[in-house]
Amino acid sequence: MEISIQILSGGFLQEAVPYELTEKKLSFILSRLPVTKVLMGWSPDKSLYQRTAEFLAKRNVEFYLWLPVFSETGALKSLAPLKDFTGREILKDGENSNEDFFFNCPNNKENIKKILEIFNENFASIPFTGVFLDKIRYPSFAGEYGARGVFSCFCRECRAVYEKANLDIEKLKASFCAKTATPLGVTEYRFNGNYIFKDEVIADFFRLKAGIIYSSMNQICAFFRERGYSIGFDVFAPFLAPFAGQDISRLCGLCDFIKPMMYRVTNAPAGLPFETEALLKQTNTNKKDFFKLLGINTDDKSNPFNLEFAIREMQEMSKLSSCPVYAGIEINRVEEIAPADTAYIEETVKAYAQQKQRAQLKQRAQTGIQGLALSWNLLDMPEENICKIAELIK
Repeated sequence: MEISIQILSGGFLQEAVPYELTEKKLSFILSRLPVTKVLMGWSPDKSLYQRTAEFLAKRNVEFYLWLPVFSETGALKSLAPLKDFTGREILKDGENSNEDFFFNCPNNKENIKKILEIFNENFASIPFTGVFLDKIRYPSFAGEYGARGVFSCFCRECRAVYEKANLDIEKLKASFCAKTATPLGVTEYRFNGNYIFKDEVIADFFRLKAGIIYSSMNQICAFFRERGYSIGFDVFAPFLAPFAGQDISRLCGLCDFIKPMMYRVTNAPAGLPFETEALLKQTNTNKKDFFKLLGINTDDKSNPFNLEFAIREMQEMSKLSSCPVYAGIEINRVEEIAPADTAYIEETVKAYAQQKQRAQLKQRAQTGIQGLALSWNLLDMPEENICKIAELIK
């Protein structure tokens, strides 16, 4: 099973982590695990990346720049913001931090141009193997602006896309405001992010948003392909992805590997419980009804997002995937945010490894889980967590 690891080196405007700490943690994990990829970003400290690249090259480990796309980049460039139904700009509120999850319009050509300029100005001189592209989406229900962020963008360029597709915006507004038993009137979930909505106008809206993300990512990926970079994508869990404008089955065709963030115990953005609670709250949906729709057993009070559901999600996802799927699991431990202990790691890694072995015995071309992405920050991973994975992998 292939192993990749992530390192958060700091935000665009924050001081980068010390190289000495990075090398120490890398040395510890590389001596115990057969790591093939290191995904690191996104502080623009060229010295840190240059030294890390030299360290990894000696050990034949691929080095990827972890780069946010439609969020965070507004810290370095003035980007066109999203607009809500009324045409109001969804503006950033608060100070810069490592991650502000403030999104800009993915359909704006000037935005794409400026995002690529950020790469050219800060990272192009570093000998990266590839780029690991994150925040390739719209805001989720867990974003600062909740449903207002999800029901965007309605700038001039985005409205032109909707009008060309004959989307009735007034009807869409009415549908969003209607009270439904399930999120936005979902009637069925067929896995791999495939929802059936009672009201077709809502289905069309999310389909068009996913089309915008795909089209913009196609342009961005072409830029990196022309320069010889390999490409990885960081995406939501399949059942959350459609609400953020991600059609994972299509996005797989643009990259060399994809990492669904299957963070089952994380109480922070991308965490399954965190994102789901926000979705339920913002759509006035009963948890029991939604979980029944997803096919989740709610009897497990400690963690309803069990491994059976997570594995099934990735198995279904892989059927339509044209690239390897790496299960993103939280290995760092952050108090009250990511309580990943050795017991959680053991049950998770064992389940994914067993699923892969069963798939290999059946000689399936697509296994559903071809690797693990140890997330989301090596520098916060306790040594006992790393040692537990090493024990399990052996």
